[in-house]
Amino acid sequence: MSTEPTPPTTAATAPTAPTTAPTAPAAPPEPKAEPNALATALSTGWEQFTKGELISYRAMAVTLVVAAVVGTTIYITRSNFKVESGRWTEFDGLSGSASVSSLEEFAKKNPETVQARLAEVETARALLGPEGIERFSLTDPARRKEAVDNVEKARDSFLKLADAYKDDPIMKAVCLRGAAKGEAALVGMPKDGAPDQYRGDPAKAAEYLDKLAEAVPDTEWSKDAKKLAESLRSNPRQVIDLQDRAYAMPKPIDPGLAPKSPIDNPFGAGLPGLPGGP
Repeated sequence: MSTEPTPPTTAATAPTAPTTAPTAPAAPPEPKAEPNALATALSTGWEQFTKGELISYRAMAVTLVVAAVVGTTIYITRSNFKVESGRWTEFDGLSGSASVSSLEEFAKKNPETVQARLAEVETARALLGPEGIERFSLTDPARRKEAVDNVEKARDSFLKLADAYKDDPIMKAVCLRGAAKGEAALVGMPKDGAPDQYRGDPAKAAEYLDKLAEAVPDTEWSKDAKKLAESLRSNPRQVIDLQDRAYAMPKPIDPGLAPKSPIDNPFGAGLPGLPGGP
């Protein structure tokens, strides 16, 4: 057995265990998303716009104001179109069969509109014809007086409307025609409390006819209006006497025996050439 001593194990020569775990390899970096060119351009442009770099602040303000005005105008236009359409629909429902009170109410509800003015024309027509001249033959004094008052209202309304339609020759002529017809119908009709004075004047009726002829020259309406105006001027006293005799009769007479005058039916079957006469 060997007696050689075994060299002692030292710290320098003794094996040691690892103190840390091995490092794992690093993960590869994730690829960056490519920027959206449109989004970048819009973002950059907006930043430049708000900073006054794209255009000046003054131009920016003008642009924003214009955009606001255009948007508001479009909104108002659409809203007005709906309102206007509603007015026409309501007016169409009244035309032809509506009562005077319904037409007057519509005009008050829609002041300063085209539809309201047309409603006023329809009101004057109703007062002149169905509610006026057509009731002159009534024997009831109260109802007859109401009819005469309606004709006066119609005449005055037509005169105001003729001025309102001064830039519309057709409607101006229509209104002057109504005024002349109302004035002529009142010739010989005594005023209340003044039996020697009359509600209508042949000279005024002729004046309205002259204005009608001027409003629509070179038309059949103009020619007929001139002829009628001349007949009214030729012998106004005879016209008044004939009308006075007719209105003084206590009851309706046979149309074949009725006195005739140039204004018994001032416009005959109506003047050709212009539509929609009263």
